[in-house]
Amino acid sequence: MNFRFLILLLTITFAYDRVKAEQQIEKSITLEESKLIQEITFSEQFLETPVIYITLTKLSLVSQKYGFEIDVTEVNTKGFKIIYQKYIDDPITLQVQWLAIFDPRVEVAYYTSFKQQLIIPVYEDNFAYSIIGVQGSSNQVGIQVEKIDNGNAYLQVTNSVKMIKLCIISGSKHTLYPKFIPFSVSNNHPWLKEQKGKAFINFSYDLNVDKPILIGGITEFLFKSQSIKIQLQNIKYDDKVLAEIGTWNDAQLVSAQVSILAYIIDEDLIISDKNCVELFEQCYFQGKTIKICKEGDGQNLGTEFKFKSFIVPRFKQFELINNKDVQQLMGIESCIDEMILQ
Repeated sequence: MNFRFLILLLTITFAYDRVKAEQQIEKSITLEESKLIQEITFSEQFLETPVIYITLTKLSLVSQKYGFEIDVTEVNTKGFKIIYQKYIDDPITLQVQWLAIFDPRVEVAYYTSFKQQLIIPVYEDNFAYSIIGVQGSSNQVGIQVEKIDNGNAYLQVTNSVKMIKLCIISGSKHTLYPKFIPFSVSNNHPWLKEQKGKAFINFSYDLNVDKPILIGGITEFLFKSQSIKIQLQNIKYDDKVLAEIGTWNDAQLVSAQVSILAYIIDEDLIISDKNCVELFEQCYFQGKTIKICKEGDGQNLGTEFKFKSFIVPRFKQFELINNKDVQQLMGIESCIDEMILQ
C-alpha cells in the first residue's frame, strides 16, 4: 500500500520508554482459608504498565482432589496483586514465579477453560505457558500442544480435569526462547521409591544467548500416590540452563513436564518517542527507521519508505491518506504486510 500524507491527530507530553523487565520467585504459601491476596511492589517503578507472566513452580496436595486458581489483578507501573483461591477443604501449598515486562514484542494472556481442547492465538508461533489453576479429582493433570496452525495453538487437556487455567506468554523469536521438557521415570527411580525426605533430579540444556532472564512453570504431572507434591526449583544460567525438579515425603511422581522460558532484554532499545510515530523497515522494530512528529513530515521524505512494523504512542492516532483511502495507525504492530510511505 502507498500513502502520501500523514495527519497527526493528538500530541501530548515528552518522554522516552525503554524495554524493562523484573523477575521474582515468591515464597511458598499454604492456603488454609479459601482466599489470600498478596501485594507485589516492583523494585523500581516502570514508566509504562507492564504485562505479567506468572507461573506455578510448586504444588502440594494431601489428596488427588484439587481445586485452586491464581489471578493477577490491579497491574500498574508500581506493582500488582496476586490472588490465590482454593475450592477444596484441605490446605494447598503453592509457589509462584513472575516476570513483569514492558516490551511490545511480548504478549501475555490468561485463559480459563472447562473443555478438553483450547484454541489460543500465539504471537509468531513462539510461546510458553504454565498451569495457574485447576479443578478435578485424579492423579494426572496436564496439557499438551497438539499442533500450531495459522497463528493458533491447539492444546489438549487431560480428560479428568474439569477446569484448567493457563498463563501464556508469546512473542518475537528475537526475544523469547521457550522450551518444554518432559520427564518420565521407571520403577527404580528415586521419585517412585518411598522417601521421607526430598527426591530431586538436576537437568540442563544448551542455550546460546547472553544474560537471559529465566522463568519456569509446571505444565503436567502424573502421580502413583494419593498425595501430589511437585516442585521446579533452582533455575539459573551458567553457560547453559540449569534447574531441578522433584517430589518429597512419599509422593510417587511418575511423569511431569515443565516449561522454561528465557527472555532476552535489550535495555538499549528505545521503544517510543511519545510525540512521534516510528516506522521500521523490518519486523520487530529492526532495520532503518523514520520518525514523523507533525503533520506534513510524511510529505518531505524525498524517497519512498517501506516499513513492516510501527509504534504509535499511547493515546495517539495517526491517519495515512492516499486519495480516498484512509489507513489508521494505532498502537504497536511488530510485523505487518509491507506498507509504503512516499
